[in-house]
Amino acid sequence: MIKNIVFDLGRVMVDFDPVAYLRTFDYPEEDAQLLNRVVFGLDWFLHDRGDYETIGDLCEALAERHPSHAEQIRAVLAGPWVEMHVLKPDSAAYMAELKQRGYSIYILSNLSAESHAFVSKYDFFQLAEGGVFSYQERSCKPEEKIYRSLLDRYALLPEETIFIDDNPANIEEADRLGIHGVLFTDISTARAKTERLLAD
Repeated sequence: MIKNIVFDLGRVMVDFDPVAYLRTFDYPEEDAQLLNRVVFGLDWFLHDRGDYETIGDLCEALAERHPSHAEQIRAVLAGPWVEMHVLKPDSAAYMAELKQRGYSIYILSNLSAESHAFVSKYDFFQLAEGGVFSYQERSCKPEEKIYRSLLDRYALLPEETIFIDDNPANIEEADRLGIHGVLFTDISTARAKTERLLAD
């Protein structure tokens, strides 16, 4: 019997579109593509994991590594990048419905301290019994440690837990640990998959 529903944040509860954000700077397409790879690639993942303590630390490391694009990197990371986290109202409504139906709600997300501070202002955050966030754990999905942190901290049984995430690798790891993974592509499909699990 399912008791717990765990939600990812990025592209599940909030949109996150670096390409659209970079277009606001009117950079040449070649530069925009490079900045997307450089700024929002591996090092962004490492910042989510807490390897870079602040966005300023990430910015200076990237600027030093890519001096020909240092000015652009600083502009991108000095801009309102946190505003890329745009609420997905249909997802928030479904979370609220599940809460009302008596399920315990949790959040499991790869995100930085800056992203956490911004996103936690959304009302849906108040529906969660708790959450585990990569920058605090120094671990990112799909690493096993962050899933174990969630299960252990809140005494969740994997077989009683559904996890909704947009990344197939994250779902694969959840399934391996005995958690019921639901791959999010859109809210209608995710809802249908979740409801089938709840009906079992």
